Amino acid sequence: MSQQGAPRGAPVPQGTSDATPGEAPVSGAAAGDLRLPGHPAPPPYARTSRVGGHIVVALHGEIDIAGLGCVGPALDAATGAGTPEVVVDLRPTTFFDCSGLGLLCRAQRRVADRGGRLRLVCDDPLILRTLRVGGLLDALGAVATLEEAVGEE
Repeated sequence: MSQQGAPRGAPVPQGTSDATPGEAPVSGAAAGDLRLPGHPAPPPYARTSRVGGHIVVALHGEIDIAGLGCVGPALDAATGAGTPEVVVDLRPTTFFDCSGLGLLCRAQRRVADRGGRLRLVCDDPLILRTLRVGGLLDALGAVATLEEAVGEE
């Protein structure tokens, strides 16, 4: 996914060695990037991969109303064809609010309509709390590792 909307010549944060060309780099505390006050966070992005028969969509960055347009299309693509077995990995997510809950509800509905299954990977206590308060933790469950998510049947 490209960094649409990012200013040309903007500095690339340190700790981004796993970013592939054309994708936004990993940033935030997970990458060791400490932003200066007043500097905006880079836009969130989604990285999609396959693990066995599962489509894994890892959501990076701050998932809020401002970032839905950056990550929503990747989830729509993952949940839109065949009988999808989708894993949403929230471990790279640095912030997640009720906008993210709506995004997950849409993904779950699309997967269920196609006879597939959606699994969540999350180990962040604050994001798990948001999921619980929003009623999605019980509905979708969450596991702490990708191995657990792709191993469940």
